[in-house]
Amino acid sequence: MQEFTRIPGLAFVLSISLAVVLWLLPLGLYKLILSNASQIQAAEALGMLRQGSNEILLVDVRPEPAYEDKHIYGVYSLPLVQILELEGVEDLPPALQGKTLLLVCDAGVLSAQAARHLGELGVKAYSLRGGMLDWGRAWLQYKDSPFSKFELTGGVVQEPFRVMSQGEQAAAMVALLWVKPTYMLLSAVVSFYLIRSRATDLRLLGWGLLIFLIGEVFCAINYIFLRDNSFFAEYMHSYSMALAFGLAAYALLEGLDERLVHFTQADQHCAMLPVCGPCVKNQAVRCGIRKIAQFLCIALIFLAIIPLLAPFNYTAYNTQIGPIFHYYVRQFVHQWFEARYSPLVGIILTSLALLVMQLTPRATLHPLARALFCAGLGFFGFALFRVTLGMIYAEALVWATIWEELTELMFVVGVIYILWVFRHTLLQEFDLPKLSKTV
Repeated sequence: MQEFTRIPGLAFVLSISLAVVLWLLPLGLYKLILSNASQIQAAEALGMLRQGSNEILLVDVRPEPAYEDKHIYGVYSLPLVQILELEGVEDLPPALQGKTLLLVCDAGVLSAQAARHLGELGVKAYSLRGGMLDWGRAWLQYKDSPFSKFELTGGVVQEPFRVMSQGEQAAAMVALLWVKPTYMLLSAVVSFYLIRSRATDLRLLGWGLLIFLIGEVFCAINYIFLRDNSFFAEYMHSYSMALAFGLAAYALLEGLDERLVHFTQADQHCAMLPVCGPCVKNQAVRCGIRKIAQFLCIALIFLAIIPLLAPFNYTAYNTQIGPIFHYYVRQFVHQWFEARYSPLVGIILTSLALLVMQLTPRATLHPLARALFCAGLGFFGFALFRVTLGMIYAEALVWATIWEELTELMFVVGVIYILWVFRHTLLQEFDLPKLSKTV
């Protein structure tokens, strides 16, 4: 008979190591691409420009067509391709020589390249953090500055502000003041109890909810205290969501295996036996569940291409929610994590799961293959969730935020509801009050 080894210790070490590597990689790429250039935030740049000094100049480094379509009012245009061709300070246009240059592009990537090159030439240059996407963040403080506005094709001047309807303001306040605190509190309580469980699937689910809660704490801190302007806090929020989704998927798979199907227990009949016929546990055949898992891996790899090819959203605006002003924006670095890094990680992890299954043909689902598949599913699910909301509400980002909060509430409430419905078997070790049996 085939021996089905779980290798829990090795699987745990590999899972933790993989989670740490996948967390560190985006941070390293950010530092390599953006952080090495001298950066300045929008409020600092507008403050310097307000002084009216002839020694400060705002420079747009995007290609000419992008500049013509939309640019900051009063900005000087010098595309990155021309900057990279400069071999010395004397090659700068006369209007730029001897000045401190504040460089801007759509998202801060092109301007970072330009700032590094100009710095090597001895020019004092700063890249605008977040690019034009983040420029409107300082609008409330510098409304009187002509640089706080945008100029569109045809000379149309646009302010980065939109008026929200009373209904939108009410929905946003409910999401912030009621929905988010509710599911955070529920996550804290449920995760505290589930982590203490002896059942592996419930413990995994508890850890998933705890990691989910940690991400939401970062989100709340970012919104309340950091004006939603911390790249790191939002990154922790996003990464925690992907990790929590993966753990929830693994908990579900573990629960189905242990409690219903028994596809990895060598001493128990698999619930799929009437459908499959010959079983890998006692005959030299390939497991039907394994075949289905391989198909799902291939399907997930193809579906991950959907968010991977999604366009970036450059909508950003100030608005007022009751007495509070808020700046809605989907920062480029976050969109890159959602629409590029996460689906790519999902493809890689799922491909590795396929490889492990190919190398273990006599096993139903090798523990490592299960872990890799669920981790890939977590990143894919997060990517599809965020990209879908971002594309549906591309011009009304407030609704993307509202529906994210409502969906997260439904996720936590759904977990609690399932646990409550099946409490007599799933939660019997907690010795729930007998009164609950009558409900």
